[in-house]
Amino acid sequence: MGMSKRVESLGMEIRIPDLSQIYIPKRRRGSSGGGRKEQIKTETDPCVLEAASTLMDFTKTVPNVEREKSRNTRKRKTPTTSEPTRRKMVKKTEYPSIPEMSDEMRERIVGMGGGEIHLVIQKQVQHTDISKNHGRLSLPINKLRFDFTTEEERRLLNEHENKNKKGMDVLIIDDVGRERSVCLKKWKIGSSDTYCLMTQWNALVEVIGLKAGEHIQLWSFRKDEAQLCLALVKLGNC
Repeated sequence: MGMSKRVESLGMEIRIPDLSQIYIPKRRRGSSGGGRKEQIKTETDPCVLEAASTLMDFTKTVPNVEREKSRNTRKRKTPTTSEPTRRKMVKKTEYPSIPEMSDEMRERIVGMGGGEIHLVIQKQVQHTDISKNHGRLSLPINKLRFDFTTEEERRLLNEHENKNKKGMDVLIIDDVGRERSVCLKKWKIGSSDTYCLMTQWNALVEVIGLKAGEHIQLWSFRKDEAQLCLALVKLGNC
């Protein structure tokens, strides 16, 4: 009986004949007188020979599995990663002076019933101050010229509501007379406690055309001796 062998890579089963059934004739030695070679007779079953021939042809068509495996397991080139995007930085400049509030702005504040006018901060606008993703103007407390909040307001800004810091609405005016309400909150940015003007800040940036690198002043005043208000003044570039 023949042996059966399964070719796993192709999912086929072929029958390999028993090699003991194949007759391989031996050359007979010639006689002393003749030296004539006898004709070789083959007694192998023709079906066995046909099967062997088919097997030889089939082995030539079977792919070299080991070679394909080694080719697929070659070390692939590691894709090069692009360098991380660096945060945009504004070229730092110092404004040459600390201008006083214009008479026009001061008269307008007084006309609103405002008083106790103080310069809170004069700063250079950073990219994060005008970024729509950040949506806030940061006022680091350790850089303020005047802390414009009262003790009661600071207590409110330190409180939490639904795991978020509480905020308070503040009226802000720009140097061309427009008014809008923004939300004042107190955050920890890095290691610094920071006041942030949020909610409607992006809209104010767009309206006044505020750009990174420009210098601004932020003034505080009290309307009717109680309500906290702010005034924003653009100084421009150096």
